[in-house]
Amino acid sequence: MNFKTVVFYGSYRRDRQGIKAARFTIDRLQERNHEVIFADAKEYDFGILDRMYKEYEQGQAPEKMEELAEHIRTANGFVVVAGEYNHSIQPGLSNLMDHFLEEYYFRPAGIVSYSVGGFGGVRAAIQ
Repeated sequence: MNFKTVVFYGSYRRDRQGIKAARFTIDRLQERNHEVIFADAKEYDFGILDRMYKEYEQGQAPEKMEELAEHIRTANGFVVVAGEYNHSIQPGLSNLMDHFLEEYYFRPAGIVSYSVGGFGGVRAAIQ
């Protein structure tokens, strides 16, 4: 059985380094026959949260938001690749994920955190 896993990543920086951790994670999941959906905040670019997905009338959400909602609803699990930004996660990651709520329910999730400091992103993982 193949697992469908959504990998969330949220850096918008031009020279983003965490993309290496995201790609590493994706590669390891694919080696284990996961179908991986890469939810890159920079690519989805929903803008600052104004309306959550659930606040749209059925069929009225932006196309990319509807697409990601379907991936989240049908995923077997999630991995969040979270870089530490001012002792928290990146704003782009928080914004991307906050567009959804019920779609995540009752599935396992993992965290891959990173930072340039000695704590390895532990403060991002706490968030």
